[in-house]
Amino acid sequence: GHPVDQLPRLQRHKRGTINALSFELDFEHNLEKLYHDILLGTYEISPSICFIVDKPVKREVFAASFRDRIVHHYVINQLERVCENQFIYDTYSCRVGKGNMFGIRRLQHFVCSCSDQYRQEAYILKLDIQGFFMSINKALLFRKLSNLIDKKYKGWDKRILISLTEQIVMNDPTQGCVVKSRPHK
Repeated sequence: GHPVDQLPRLQRHKRGTINALSFELDFEHNLEKLYHDILLGTYEISPSICFIVDKPVKREVFAASFRDRIVHHYVINQLERVCENQFIYDTYSCRVGKGNMFGIRRLQHFVCSCSDQYRQEAYILKLDIQGFFMSINKALLFRKLSNLIDKKYKGWDKRILISLTEQIVMNDPTQGCVVKSRPHK
C-alpha cells in the first residue's frame, strides 16, 4: 500500500496531460516529496482544474491534480479492502471484477426474467440525480468512513489513511480552482 504502487495505472490514463507531464519532469523528487509530505502530515490538496464537457451532457468537471490523483489511488486501494463487503451486489462502478459490462449483463438477466424471456412488457427506470455528489453530507460521509477504517483496517498507516480520507472528503474542489474552459455565452 505505498503511493508509488499506484503510478503505473494512473500514468497510463493521464500521461499526456500537462499536469502529469510537469509532475514527471522531476518525477523522483516530486514523488519523494509527496511521500514525505504524507508521512509528516504536511500534505495539502492542490487546487482543482475546472473545465466544461459536453458529452453525454454539458457539465462542469473539477479534476484533481496528478499529484493528488496519486494520493486518491493510494486511499481507494486501501479503502477497497474494508469497503468491498459493505456494498450491495449490484453496485458496479469502479469495482474489481465488475464494471459496465458486468452491470449490462446483469441488467439483461433481470430484463429477461422480468419479461418472461422478452414475451411480456417490462419497464426500466434510468435516472440521474442532478448534483448528487456535490450535495453529499461530507461530515457524515467522513464520519462513516473514519469509523469503518478504525474498526476494520489493519494497516500500519491507519492514522495516515484517516487523515488523507478526511482531506479528500472534506475538500471543496470549487474553492480556488483553476478554470481551463472558455467562458460560455
